[in-house]
Formats: sequence, structure tokens, C-alpha cells
Amino acid sequence: MKNKKSQIKMFETIAILLIFFVLIGFGLIFYGRIQGQSFQEKQEEDFELKAIQTAQLVSFLPELQCSSNGVIVDDCFDILKIKALKEFIQHNPNIGNEYYFDFFGFSRITIEQIYLTPASWLIYEKTSEKTKAESSIMIPVSLYDPTLRAYNFGILTVDVYRK
Repeated sequence: MKNKKSQIKMFETIAILLIFFVLIGFGLIFYGRIQGQSFQEKQEEDFELKAIQTAQLVSFLPELQCSSNGVIVDDCFDILKIKALKEFIQHNPNIGNEYYFDFFGFSRITIEQIYLTPASWLIYEKTSEKTKAESSIMIPVSLYDPTLRAYNFGILTVDVYRK
């Protein structure tokens, strides 16, 4: 009789431990899914912040900014500087893309002149075959044409790609 009582107690203990581990398993699965969602949201937020950072870098790039008597004008790009940078990157793809890749990564930067005469310049473009998502940021800018000494209206578009 004592042997049967001890077997029943052992069976009860094993059943309780089994239920306990099943409950812990369900808790870990639930926690893992919640953490996975928050991790994905954090990655998305970091990607958007990187896109904003890239747009800010382009906005304050000395190679493009207007200057008057040595003073830099905010949100203004010099059209001659835009053309010169575009030609430099096109004619020296290894130097231009490697240097600017550290700043812009996988992205596409275009400046579009909208008012007076429409024009468009592709400044930088580096994509990968494995790009997944894209974040596009548009910033209105003033475009200064030093040959005509006139200001035009344009839009800076920064498309950032994620690997």
C-alpha cells in the first residue's frame, strides 16, 4: 500500500511539473512575440531616423550650399555647385561613390527645380540588389542661379533604402 501511495505522489509531482513547464513555455512564446514586435518597431524607427539624418546631411552639405560674401545661406543650393558635384560623381564614380557612401549609404538624392524653368539633377544614387524598404523625404529649397543672379524654387528629395 505504501508503494502505491508513493507512486501516486510521484505521478502528481510529475504532472504538476509538466503543467508548470507548459505554462512557462506559453509565457516565453507570448513574451517572444511581444519582444519581436517591439524590436521590429524599433528597427523601423531607427530607419526613419537614419533617413532624416541623411536628409539633414544633404541640406548642410558645403558642396551644394549657397554663400554670399562668405556667409552660408540656409536652405539654399547653388545650381552651379549642383552641376559640378553631379559631374564629379559621374566622372569619378569610384572616388565619389566611396566618399559619399560613408555619409549617405544606400540612397538616392535628387534636386528638382520647379519654378521658373523645370530641371532635375540626380546627385547621388547607390542601391543594392537586396534593398527592401524605402523612406522618401522631400524638403523645399531655394535654388540660386549665379549666372542670372536669380532664385528659383526647388525640392530636395532624399530616398533612403534599407538592406
